[in-house]
Amino acid sequence: MKPKILLIRPANIFNYNNYPSLGLISIASALRAAGYEVRILNSFLEKDVLAAIGRELDGTLFVGITLLTSEVPDAYRIIKFIRSESKVPIVVGGGHTTLFPDQMAASEDINYAVAGEGEAHIVKIAERIAGGEPPSQKIFPQQILDMDALPLPGYDADPNIEYFIGNYLTDKLSEVVPQPMRWLPYQSSRGCPSLCTFCINVVTGNTRYRKKSAEKVISEIAEIVRKHRLTHLKIIDDNFFVDIHRARRIAEGLLEKGVKITWDAECRCDYFNDRMLNDETLSLLKRSGLVQFTLGIESGSLHTLGLMKKGITPEQAEFAVSQCDRHGIIARSSLIIEIPGETMADIKKTIAFVNRLRRYRRFTCGVQTFRPYPRCELTQGLIERGLLREPKSFEEWTDPEVIKLYVAARYIAPWQVNGKFSAAAAEYLTMESGTSLGAHQMDRAWDRFQYAGFVALAKLRNRTGFYRWPVDQWMYKRFFEGYYRRTGKR
Repeated sequence: MKPKILLIRPANIFNYNNYPSLGLISIASALRAAGYEVRILNSFLEKDVLAAIGRELDGTLFVGITLLTSEVPDAYRIIKFIRSESKVPIVVGGGHTTLFPDQMAASEDINYAVAGEGEAHIVKIAERIAGGEPPSQKIFPQQILDMDALPLPGYDADPNIEYFIGNYLTDKLSEVVPQPMRWLPYQSSRGCPSLCTFCINVVTGNTRYRKKSAEKVISEIAEIVRKHRLTHLKIIDDNFFVDIHRARRIAEGLLEKGVKITWDAECRCDYFNDRMLNDETLSLLKRSGLVQFTLGIESGSLHTLGLMKKGITPEQAEFAVSQCDRHGIIARSSLIIEIPGETMADIKKTIAFVNRLRRYRRFTCGVQTFRPYPRCELTQGLIERGLLREPKSFEEWTDPEVIKLYVAARYIAPWQVNGKFSAAAAEYLTMESGTSLGAHQMDRAWDRFQYAGFVALAKLRNRTGFYRWPVDQWMYKRFFEGYYRRTGKR
């Protein structure tokens, strides 16, 4: 066995994550295939993560840290601790590094910054360090990989994997999937050819679609389900259904192999047509275990959809929801208000559109105010207008208030038409859907009674558009936090 490598996932500023890091698991799988011993640490699950890291440093070839923008403060703290204790090389990757490789590489505490897909780069870095000839370059640029060449994801590289498998998945699908549910995320393809102005796929060069073959996917899913005794699989591809022939073959293969599992995946609304997601295909997908689509509806305003370069219409979105309802598949939908350039009329169109979609029993939604993900087209527009400032260094990104401005789901910001109205509307529209907490989760009648009251008030506010004096929202937040604290389900 070759030397040990420590991989770390920092905690985010919200101190919550119910997904394992599939990125770290894929990196660990590549390193394991090359003969290295790998240890993964999840910061938010450690009582004292710095002490845990300290115990692992001796004999470690290098430390790899993945980070999203919301994880920068904890990553910075961890990196500073490691550097104070050891000269072990530090390699960073993940979404934030992909967006800002120069900023990350400029830090005196970081040895290497890997942008984009890191499975091949990380093995090369390991080989060079282990061979006594560390790479001279600090930045490893994006690299498009052959996904069929990637090893089977070794989820057990994460010692906390059973925590994630049994963790409550706060999706509406939990109402229709037998509980307790054992689930894991799975990725069968990468990239999305769409050009949405709010999505980081465009600015990170992730618009090229690449995939595992259908046969590899079928084989991997069967093995993962068997090994981890799963009852549900959450496919987290950027655009799973873009190759509809492959999607159909995967569904057929799962049926042929007798894989007993439910699953869900993301999908564009304009794929619901005679050529792609027609009635025959929807029926096949459902038979194979599909219980939920995540739909990027985004807005009920055609003007706003144009600002987003979404490439769909509200009519296509409603048809997609109606088809899901017709086939008994949950239409878990995402919507955004306060897109730069929107008017109050646009925002009210989205609220009215959500209210109209409530007629479909399988419709559910999560609504948020626009999050200016770093480097996106809409975000760059805000920066050019002087309404948002982009931090210039790794250190400057460590302020949680700066990060909230970029990534918080419902936040009042200077570019908004009416921040208080929109933040309240997003909260109440989501509350009515019960995507984060539903009555089906509750054992106590008193909890269900209180919850029903909150939902009834949310429904009344959404139908009337009256979002002032949101005292009930404050009460619901206390109820929500108290429920999860008492039950430990989150």
